[in-house]
This record gives sequence, C-alpha cells and structure tokens, in this order.
Amino acid sequence: MTEPCALEVVIPRLHSRPLRGTAFVVVAAAALFVAFWHLGRATIVNDEFIYLRASWAYVHGDFSLNLEHPPTAKYLYGIAQLLVGQGPLGPRLVAAVAMLATGAVLFVWLRREVGFWTGLLAAGAWWLTPRAAGATWADAGSVIGARIDRFAMLEPLMVFFAVASLAAAWRWMRTGNRWWVAAAGALLALSVTSKVSTAVLVLAIGALPLLARRWKDLGVGALWGGVPFVVVFVLLYLPVGLFSALGHMLAFQAQQNAHGHPTTILGTVFERAPWWANFAFLFAGTGWLLLGLLVVGVVCALAVRPDRLVAYLGIALGVFLVFYVVVANVSLPYYYDAWMPLVIALAAIGYARLASVRPPLGRVAALVLVAGLLVPVGRLGVAVAETRPSGIALLTDALTVRGHGTEGVLFSRFSANTWRIYFGDRGSMRPENGPFDAVVVGSDTRRTMPAQVRTFLDEHADELEHFRLDYLDVYVPEQGTIVDNNVDGTLSIER
Repeated sequence: MTEPCALEVVIPRLHSRPLRGTAFVVVAAAALFVAFWHLGRATIVNDEFIYLRASWAYVHGDFSLNLEHPPTAKYLYGIAQLLVGQGPLGPRLVAAVAMLATGAVLFVWLRREVGFWTGLLAAGAWWLTPRAAGATWADAGSVIGARIDRFAMLEPLMVFFAVASLAAAWRWMRTGNRWWVAAAGALLALSVTSKVSTAVLVLAIGALPLLARRWKDLGVGALWGGVPFVVVFVLLYLPVGLFSALGHMLAFQAQQNAHGHPTTILGTVFERAPWWANFAFLFAGTGWLLLGLLVVGVVCALAVRPDRLVAYLGIALGVFLVFYVVVANVSLPYYYDAWMPLVIALAAIGYARLASVRPPLGRVAALVLVAGLLVPVGRLGVAVAETRPSGIALLTDALTVRGHGTEGVLFSRFSANTWRIYFGDRGSMRPENGPFDAVVVGSDTRRTMPAQVRTFLDEHADELEHFRLDYLDVYVPEQGTIVDNNVDGTLSIER
C-alpha cells in the first residue's frame, strides 16, 4: 500500500471524489488552454526552423539535414507536417501533446506513490507555470511568461520519453516485473534519439537496485533494459545512417563542447558558457517567485522524511546538473527544461511532507506555497492569451503599409536562419548585395554590425525613416534605395 498524502491526512475532506474530480477537470482544462491556444501564431524561431526543415526532408527521403542531433523528434515532426500541412502548426501540436503527456506521467506516478493531490500538484505545476527561453530567444522577442514547449523544439519529446522512462523503471522496482524495465530501456532510447543529453539518466536508473538493496537486479536491469534500448536505438538511427550519422553527431558535439557556443547573459556575450549560465537562464525563464517556491519545495522534500523516491528523483536531478553545469561547455536559454520535471516532482512531494510537520503550522505553510504558484500561473495565462506574431514575422506587412518595397532588405545583428524563414532570397547580410529597400537591425549582441552599415545609418539619419517593430529597428529611405558604392565600399541612397 502507498503512503497517503499528508494533505489528505490533515484535511480529510480532500478525500471527496467530487472535489478531486472537479479539481482535476479545472487543472486539465487550463492545461489544454496553455498547450493549444493560439499555438500556431508565435513567430518561428531559429532552431525551430532548422528542425521543421529537417523533419520535412526526412519524411521525403532526404536524411542529410541536422545530423548533429538525433532523429526521433524530427521523424514525429515530419509525420505531423504530412498530416497537418507543411509549417510549424503540426510539429507544435506534437510538442504540446508531449508536454501534456509528461504531466500525465507525473500525475499517475506520484498519485500512486504519494497521493492524489501531490500528483495533481506536480502535473499542474508542470502544465501551468512559465518556462520561457531565458530573457530572449534568438532575436524572436520572446518575453518571460512564454513556454519552451509551445515551439517545435527537441526538448518536449526528449523530456516526455525521459520522464516516462524514469517512471517505468521505478515501477519495475516496485513490482519486480521485468517488462517495466524493458519499457524503461525502450523509452530512454526514444528520449536519447530525440536529444542525446538524457543518456546520463542511465545512471539514475542503474542506481535503483542499489537504493532498494536488490543487488541481483543490477544484472537483470542491464539485460532487460539494455537490450530494448539498443534495439530501439539502432532501429531509429538506421534511416539516417547508423554509423555515419552517429559519427557526425559525436564529432559535432565534441567540437562544439571544446570550443563553446557564444551566448548572451544579462547583455554580456560569453564565448564559452560560464558554469552558472543555466541557472541564469532558469531564473530569467521562470521568474524569482516561481523559482523560490520550487526551491523551498525541493528543500522540504530532501529534509522532511526523505525516502527512496526522493532519493531516486534527486539522483536523476543530480546527474542532469552535473552534465549541464560541469561537463557541457555549451548553454542555451532553454536547456534547463530538461530537469524541470524532476524539480517540480520533488517540490510537490516537499509541499505534501511539509503539511504534516507541526500541525497546523506546516499545513498553513504548504497551502501558502501552493497558493503562491497561482501568481506565475496567471502570468502564463496572460502570455498565452496574448500570443501573436512578432518582429520579423510582421516586417513585410509593416513595410508594405508604409508604402515601402520589400524586395531587398539588409539585415544586421540578426540571426541569418531567423530572417531567412520569412524573407529567403529577399534578405541579405552583405551590403554589396543591394539594392535594398530597408536596413533592419536586430538585438543579437553576439553579432557585430558591419562598419559601413553603422556609418551609413549615422551619416544618413535625416534621410531615413526609422520605426521600431518589437525587437527590430527598421530604417527606410524616404526616397530611393540603398546601394553599395563599389569604389570605396560605403553605402549610399540612390534616387
């Protein structure tokens, strides 16, 4: 039998089935809103476009794109595009479903082990709290309050399969049924072949027999979990070329880790991510209130009657932190999403345990913490309700309504992949490729503005119309077009 949730012990009315059913329906309905409302409206972002293009190519037999990452998520995104139509909506639907399924796994898992309300709290916190991509997202103007998993990134699939694998492995320990560890191995392969980062979770799963002091199960788990992992991994990698694709991925990842990846934190560009980068992005993406509430919950889980489940989740969280903070020299604003389900699960357990400490003080403290979550939940709801295209997605219309041409645009301090999504051959970052109808300056501090562009904007300021479009500065000649002077390389206005 499982231990009843502490909240259910101290507040017996929470056993009421109508109350539980109503609470679940309300939370699930809110989750559906967060997952699907205006899902296709947000501007396509840099990495998302790469995965959209690769996934479309995969389902048409071209497996040459984006081999620096594994293929499974892109298979699913490609199938979604075949069903829904080429573009971001189908893949975003897949990502949203994966997000909902992750919460469902947390609910079922913790409900069985700790109690209904703890399971619902974990699922609700996963479904309904903000997890933005840091302060900005590759010039897309992302604001804090948005959700990483509302875009067709690799993380939503990677996280779902990883959490399902951890839950299946725990079920194996609880029941002794070897098919559960086989499922865990297969699910971990699906996660690793979506994005390789979760390979470190094999250490957490391998620690389960040690936590349970069932030494023989080390071999059982290695065999029954290892074989399905290898089989699924190989089958999923075969279409892209097993050894060639793996070699390419490993070489790319090793080179990137050795040289780092430029990233901007608090306005400063770091060529190699500092050790605290992921924590800075975590703070920016969740906000101080939500982060503080989760930290308090995790501390309570570790301090108030910690058990094997807390140890298991703690080990999984620990190996993630070691990998992302110590091993990896690359940090991007959304990497922290990988470990957020574990933080949320531990926090939910911590709240439940806190409620049983020195009644009624512990109960009141737990309820205050849970109530505090409503603030970031409300913030996320507003952000989702106000989702709209931004910046580069609006540029063509913004130029047209002002009576300007859109056949040539010179971009600066802006990711090429981002503007190519919407402008293709109509855009360039090379001043010599004019004539141009406009100059557009982004906010990517990792990229410098060419000297001739800066000089042109300064010297011709009185001849240029300037307007701000979200995170873009747009400069348009009042008359004529912008051309490159082939003699000295400067830019001028040709009337």
